[in-house]
Amino acid sequence: MKTMAGKTCSRFTNHTPLPQGPHVVGATDIMIGRTKDGTLMRLYYPSKLTDLMSHTEKWTPWFLGEEYTRGLASFIAPSIPSLFSMLFNWQMRGVATPAVWGAPVTDRKFPVIVFSHGLSAHRSIYSTVCTELASHGFFVAAVEHRDRSACASFTLNETGEKEYMLFKTTPLDMKEYELRNQQIKIRVEESIRALNVLEMLNEGKVKNELSSDFDLQQLHGHLDLTYPIMTGHSFGGVTAISTLAKDKRFKVGVALDPWMFPIKDEVDNIGPNVTQPLMCISTEAFQSIANLQAMGKLNKTTTEFITIKGTVHQNQCDTPFLVGHIGRVFVGASSPLDPQTAMDINNRLMLNFIAKHIGDQGTTINTYVPYLEIQQDNMVYGLHGKGKAMLGWDEGYTSV
Repeated sequence: MKTMAGKTCSRFTNHTPLPQGPHVVGATDIMIGRTKDGTLMRLYYPSKLTDLMSHTEKWTPWFLGEEYTRGLASFIAPSIPSLFSMLFNWQMRGVATPAVWGAPVTDRKFPVIVFSHGLSAHRSIYSTVCTELASHGFFVAAVEHRDRSACASFTLNETGEKEYMLFKTTPLDMKEYELRNQQIKIRVEESIRALNVLEMLNEGKVKNELSSDFDLQQLHGHLDLTYPIMTGHSFGGVTAISTLAKDKRFKVGVALDPWMFPIKDEVDNIGPNVTQPLMCISTEAFQSIANLQAMGKLNKTTTEFITIKGTVHQNQCDTPFLVGHIGRVFVGASSPLDPQTAMDINNRLMLNFIAKHIGDQGTTINTYVPYLEIQQDNMVYGLHGKGKAMLGWDEGYTSV
């Protein structure tokens, strides 16, 4: 069975898995507004190009800069930040995302997806999921949150220089829940603004504040906003859930391993308000009893739950493909199930659920049902989990 793995190219030492859809994926960064009240996103999209492998020199660099590494180190390796940063920078500078930077946009019209990242993540780290979706005919806006839950992000000052904001650890005088609950409210507004930006891009009414050769007018009239889709992972998963409850322009949702802690005192109100079709795709090692109980308060008439067996939390992002076996053990990304198989199942579950609820819409995403049938032994339907990652929920444990 074909997977999404691929070979390296001359410019880069490594790359995330190749997308398997029929469209060659393009990518560009877009900033609308220079302050944190604006929007920063990486847009993945179907391009006019026909051969991904003939454009490897123009693939998208995965690495975003040393500022992002410093923020990540404060979360993952606070006791050895300098050593972690040195090793991470060395390992990641040569990594590519197999999406052609600034490729010309397709002439066709396709649906839109907003993707919200997890705690200490950024707009690049879910490239495997986002490029796969885009390769099947979606414009995917990977938002970079500026609530300081990302490992880093930036705004622009009056002279156009970048001003960075790094990951915020919990202050000693603040409880974990208080901080994360404040952040999720910002995240929801940023996700809603991202959809606003997509609408404006489709109308040809916005200016990119970032220096770029990519002409935003290419997007004019090519975004199908009939069925916007809201997705995300971990903190982004619960951001997706909360956004669906607030903004009914989003018609379908997919929450990957949603970390329910940031809304634990509000889930009784938020859960029933998610009336759109929602699929929660969980990893087995992450889900605790408390988290599953909170997920159980989601609208049962519109929500489907599925767990991929033998998986860990990091199986739904790029991490397992960026580091070797020792690195996966160090960052908690080592899983009993092969990372490529885990990612294949995850992405194909997403694609088929979306297809089920929005129809064809010009996409080509109904081809993976036989693959999922073969993988039935690796899936559990309904709420399920072994709870290793969320012990200490009541104390605000944040291994997400």
